[in-house]
Amino acid sequence: MIRTSHIGAFLAGTVVACAVGAVAAPSDPRTRFTRLDAFARALHLTQTEYVDDVDEAALINNAIAGMTHGLDRYSTYLSPQRYHRMIEDTEGEYASVGLTIGPGAIDDAHPNLPPYPWIDDVAAGSPAEAAGVLPDDRLVAVNGNPTTIGGKAGKETADASQWEAQLRGEPGTRVKLLVLRAGSKEPRELSLVRARMKVPSVHAEPIGEGIGYIAISRFAETTAADTTVAIANLQSQQAYRALILDLRRNPGGLVTSAIAVADTFLHEGTIVTTKHRDGKSERAQAHGPDALPDVPIFCLVDGGTASAAELLTAALAQNRRATVVGETTFGKGTVQTFFDLPDGSAVKLTTARYYGPNGQSIDSKGIIPDIMVAGFAPDEIDMGDPAALPAKGAGAQSPLDVRLSQLSIDDPQLAEAIKAARKSFKNH
Repeated sequence: MIRTSHIGAFLAGTVVACAVGAVAAPSDPRTRFTRLDAFARALHLTQTEYVDDVDEAALINNAIAGMTHGLDRYSTYLSPQRYHRMIEDTEGEYASVGLTIGPGAIDDAHPNLPPYPWIDDVAAGSPAEAAGVLPDDRLVAVNGNPTTIGGKAGKETADASQWEAQLRGEPGTRVKLLVLRAGSKEPRELSLVRARMKVPSVHAEPIGEGIGYIAISRFAETTAADTTVAIANLQSQQAYRALILDLRRNPGGLVTSAIAVADTFLHEGTIVTTKHRDGKSERAQAHGPDALPDVPIFCLVDGGTASAAELLTAALAQNRRATVVGETTFGKGTVQTFFDLPDGSAVKLTTARYYGPNGQSIDSKGIIPDIMVAGFAPDEIDMGDPAALPAKGAGAQSPLDVRLSQLSIDDPQLAEAIKAARKSFKNH
């Protein structure tokens, strides 16, 4: 018997959570029991003959991990702790100090410092923000454990995701950090109390000249609703002549949310088709209405745009609703299902493939943008036709022009999307 759990439907690198209560037997029961007997014998020999004592649960978990690892690059085993964290990420709410950690790197301004992991983001209203932690600060230690070893040629002792995991815990518990700021000689010690916090997956702001910007970092349970709110806020600020939808570095998430976001911008058409082992196909159709009719959309993507984020990109692009700007996406067109195990762990198995509205799979190929822009600054970027800009007096620059000059260096992909949005005004 298989029951659907509380997590909901995920696609393309994420989850449909279920519990397994029965195992389908192979066609020949004798073969099945012979192999199970061989496994039981190997387990017994390892427990009784291996030079050190071993934990039976660990051996079985390792066996499950090995079994799933050999299937494909996406099927895997998740320990109870890892599975619990995945559920928290899906719900977008957990107890932490409010920091997003980036991978360690040598600071060009301070090349003699070890490659400390850096603070990528500080959540508003979080314990870290209250303590004065800022983006680009460096994380030197967590609970007394150094994040790097060695000096300039040193390396991280764990990856950024592991340090970020240590910042989570039960609400009201403490975590001690050593944080170094550029220009400071010594790191500052902080003792922060973890708090329950909601981590938004949608960020929106007006850019200028009627251009709205929405960034979706992942597809969580509230992403579709939050996107609708973001659209309304941009409309109230007169930022709806064009929309830039930033899906860069978005690894995916709930397929229901991705489909709902696609449906927000589509009046009609196919969003996605999935095909399963038994040959069964399921098709998601747009119902409309389009929340921004006649407003051109520009999707920003890169090599980190994967899974459900690619699903959304393909739905908008192949229905001729959006222009894609940036770099070729990751290329993941398979569906994974998470099945709960009795001890709180789970197995993630590839259970289907998905196809865009054009019927093609993007697996291992990705989505090629309409406008290719590398993630680094070229020597020169044409910022568009000055005649298309509002008249502000001879030689005057709009605030957006000034910002574009910096974006052409810091974020050439966004600069190119803004340029394309400006050009689209001529056609509307």
